[in-house]
Amino acid sequence: MKRWDIGAAGAVVHQGRVLFVRRTYGEGRGRWSIPGGYADHDERLDETATREVSEETGLECEVVDLVGIRTRYNQQGGAVYVIFRMRPVRGEPAPDGVEVDRAAYFTGEEIAAMEEHEISALSRNAALAALHDGSGLTVVDCPPWSGQAYRAFMLRGADDAGRSEEAS
Repeated sequence: MKRWDIGAAGAVVHQGRVLFVRRTYGEGRGRWSIPGGYADHDERLDETATREVSEETGLECEVVDLVGIRTRYNQQGGAVYVIFRMRPVRGEPAPDGVEVDRAAYFTGEEIAAMEEHEISALSRNAALAALHDGSGLTVVDCPPWSGQAYRAFMLRGADDAGRSEEAS
């Protein structure tokens, strides 16, 4: 039976640097990556990113916008991984000691200089994209249509475009 995995990550930007964690398990063991993981069935993906950052680093963060999506597929199924730009609200990064053994902020120059065996390509690209302020899809809260409110991520200004058309 084929299945789809869905996950999210947070590229936490603070003072021109991006937060990375060093993994302790699996293929990513010993590599730096942005914090993230699988979604629970009772949360939106932006909530997944917030929870994963908190679990792995102890930081309380908020979503700023969306900077990337990775998708893949093979004979067993596929996966979607959504990457949000976030900002810290409370706390200092500290590794959880289980999934990650280090948590630290890196500048764009430090990220770009890391060797392939030190960092995942996805995390490198996502972090560098997150450092370019204003390049992501912004949060748009939408009123319920099918009974449940939802959250969308659109190009900046998309939420204003609908209002100007309604006013005409």
